[in-house]
Amino acid sequence: MTNQLLFYSDVVPLNRETHKNSKINVKPERYSAYRGANLVPALVDEFVAASAHLPLIFMPTAEAPAPCFLLGLRNGVNACIGADGKWNGDYIPAYLRRHPFILGEMPGSEPLVCVDKTHISEEEGEALFTGEGTETPVLIEMVRLTNDYFEASKRTEAFAKTLQSMGLLRSVNIDVKFEGGDTLGLHGILTIDEEKLAALSDEDFVKLRKEGYLPAIYGHMFSLANVERVRRLS
Repeated sequence: MTNQLLFYSDVVPLNRETHKNSKINVKPERYSAYRGANLVPALVDEFVAASAHLPLIFMPTAEAPAPCFLLGLRNGVNACIGADGKWNGDYIPAYLRRHPFILGEMPGSEPLVCVDKTHISEEEGEALFTGEGTETPVLIEMVRLTNDYFEASKRTEAFAKTLQSMGLLRSVNIDVKFEGGDTLGLHGILTIDEEKLAALSDEDFVKLRKEGYLPAIYGHMFSLANVERVRRLS
């Protein structure tokens, strides 16, 4: 399962003894590792905060539409990362902020904090544990973010399934023209259909309000104006 997750390749349980000397890179230039993905998962909790900075879209999957940040218009190119590896913008997706940590689920037991060992080392970075074996402030913050992400991902799944069940998503194409004259088309992207949203029954609209989904819905629609910003970066 973990091998199918974006940017994760060798996930192991975080262990106080095994990783007592491990360090993590927290430098601003660390984002070069994510340069190869123009789509990154998004959480429903992020929609409002991120809407002024990055486009939020949905991608079709077998189970439910997957909310994503559109970070570049060319396939496999994250336009929000500069040549120096720094993030080019004011909002960094939570998926990247919690990497390389993740919660692993095991049947019959509580979720376990895990880490992708290909992204930690004993040579350079901020220590995960002190010499006495206690968690450093860096690790405490990463574990908090990882736990928050886990809970928010469940809310995100429920949000996407609700949009799907109410028939609020439509497939759109994004056609762009770059300064050099070349053109590009993005197909199969899903967005919320404003007309269908306006045509909802009072009962369904109240359901969206009670679930707290309306700010995220309007944040998504507002965020699409940032496609032009990403085009200029691409």
